[in-house]
This record gives sequence, C-alpha cells and structure tokens, in this order.
Amino acid sequence: MASTELPDPAPELELARVLGPWYVLFTSRRSYYRERSHARVDYEALAPDPEGRARLQSSLRYRSPDLLGRSTARIAVGTAVAEDQLGQFKLRGHALARLHSGRFCFTLVDPDGRWTAVWHSRTRLGAAAGLDICTRDPSIPQARLDAILAAVQAHRSLADAGPLVAVTQHWIPPTPYQLG
Repeated sequence: MASTELPDPAPELELARVLGPWYVLFTSRRSYYRERSHARVDYEALAPDPEGRARLQSSLRYRSPDLLGRSTARIAVGTAVAEDQLGQFKLRGHALARLHSGRFCFTLVDPDGRWTAVWHSRTRLGAAAGLDICTRDPSIPQARLDAILAAVQAHRSLADAGPLVAVTQHWIPPTPYQLG
C-alpha cells in the first residue's frame, strides 16, 4: 500500500463506537513515537460540516522531552472530517499544529469496543505511514494482544504494516508483551 493510501474502513463502522479515550499501546510508526510516550487519543463528535460529513475532534495527549530533557505533557488537537467512506478521515491540526495534516482510517474495530486498529497515511510534515493499535485500557492481557495481532495479520491491507513496538505507558505489564 502506498504511504498516502488508506485501507478500507471497518465494515459497518458506527462512529459512536470510536468516540472517547484510546490508549496507543502498539505502533509500527517507530519514528513518530520515538520520543513520545504515554500516548492517548480522544475522539469527540463535532457538528457535521456544511456538506453533511461527519467531523471529529482528535486530541493526542502524550509526554515528550523538553529542551532540558524533562518529560513534559503535550497535546496536539485537530479536526478530522470524514471522507467518502465513513471511517476514513482527513485530519488538520489546530494552532501551532496547523501545518500538520494527514489521513487516517479505523481499519479494525473490536465488536466489544475494547480495541481498534488505526492506519495513518504519511503526513505533510513527513511522519511515516503506519498502524496504531489502540485500546480502552492502558494495559491489556497477552491473550487479548494475541487476538488483536491475529486480526491484524488476517486483514489483507494490514498484514504488511511492519513490525509493531510497544509505546511506553503509565502502566507496565507484569511481563513484557510478546509481539510476534
């Protein structure tokens, strides 16, 4: 898949299922999360745009080092507008992040709403394309991770997403995650 393309969204996606907080636990976007930790994204529904397309506010909260190397809380807020297929969105940042724009897609969504796989295309500022695995909990059991990885491998567009790495979170699992 080209870095600007998006896979098909999860079938029968209900926007209400993806609203609220999600912890970014695993990613194939190593360079993006190299100095970001404790990542959590919140999706909030906004009024539709004038053309009737769904809109979301996306707020990515994370920690990264400041100029003195101290871990500092940060937030990147943007507005995401649905594209032709609900589940595919074009994101544009607010304020200082206005130059940051990209596209993302909810490719897999757990029927119970406990996890989702989100594909991000390459951004205008050059952040690499890749996959984020997000969960409602900051830590999950290995059995749930195994089920998520099996679903990702079975998906025709995500099987080649690249190796996943764990994003540092507040909660450390009792044993390290086995990613493959």
